[in-house]
Amino acid sequence: MKEIILNIISLLKQNKETFDKAAEIQLALWNGEKTERQPLLLQCLLDDEESNALPYFNLKEIHYDKDKMLLNGLRDTLTVLYGGREAVPSVRANMGCGIFPSLFGVKQELFEDKMPWVQEHIPKNVLIKMGPEDLKLGDEFKAGLSHMSYMAEHLEDTGCLVFPMDLQGVFDTAHIVYGDQIFYDLYDDPEFVHHLLDLSCHAIILGMEECLKIIPDANIKVAHYNSLVMPRSKGGIKLSEDTSTLLSKEHIEEFVSPYMHRILKHFGGGYIHYCGKNPHLFEAVMSESLAYGINFGNPEMHHMETVLNRCAEEGKIYYGYIPKDENEPLDVYFRKYVQASHKNGRKHLLLQYSCKKEDRNMVLDAWERANE
Repeated sequence: MKEIILNIISLLKQNKETFDKAAEIQLALWNGEKTERQPLLLQCLLDDEESNALPYFNLKEIHYDKDKMLLNGLRDTLTVLYGGREAVPSVRANMGCGIFPSLFGVKQELFEDKMPWVQEHIPKNVLIKMGPEDLKLGDEFKAGLSHMSYMAEHLEDTGCLVFPMDLQGVFDTAHIVYGDQIFYDLYDDPEFVHHLLDLSCHAIILGMEECLKIIPDANIKVAHYNSLVMPRSKGGIKLSEDTSTLLSKEHIEEFVSPYMHRILKHFGGGYIHYCGKNPHLFEAVMSESLAYGINFGNPEMHHMETVLNRCAEEGKIYYGYIPKDENEPLDVYFRKYVQASHKNGRKHLLLQYSCKKEDRNMVLDAWERANE
């Protein structure tokens, strides 16, 4: 296993200049600067023979094994290496979305076939007595930080970056800590919900600042999800607002937007992710001046040309995949979304696209035609 890790690291080092250039172009786009070409976050899939030759470890066995965690991440970086465009390879300590809630003392259950999950929540009578001083970096979070340090050490001078552990938004964090009872307390005890959200802000700030201490060059850029790089001058963090999609307009205004702004303000900005669809949440993100980008887990649920038009109007970047109709010509698909994202000489788009290695040149030709 260690030999395979070293072999992949050697390949990454050979392509460091490409990755550094890709990061430079992405950062320029975020900063509103002119880029020499429109970036494409291209990933070329491993073929069956190569995939089968590389070990893959389940989500339970990687949790406390540094080499297995690193190797699983390095497998994915090969797709960026083969893409050879503006995607930037990165890995993370894949500790699950309960990792920041663990600062409250909740425990995650581990599974072989799915991500860790919190199934036992902290009762209200305990949470109501907690203050920021009760939030601690427990063994679980420290294990994640140790993974990150190990990765950073091994990936030095490769151009492959380490990105933060899974950071949920403030309301999502509170939901994971307290459970579904939070939806009743929006009506029955809003004062308590605000107390819990305040604690969640403290936990996010405490945990993320520890992550940023370990990430090399975090004062300049922060990577995400084996493709994206964001300038630290724009905050660089990601907030996931998945639970927030379940809320009404009034509850988003009271319990989501102020706390989203609080975290973004502390770090200087970031981008917002959520799965599902909620037009009120979308408007909240569009009106948040420190949300510099948006990403959807379910872009198929949205009219993406309208989304990109709106991002361009608001000066935000859409980052991520966009579904393609099977029979749609590739250059038509690319051109549609490139044009929808265009305003004042800037294309507000960091599009992710995956293809087979043998289709790479065809994809790049179509992308260049779409950007003429």
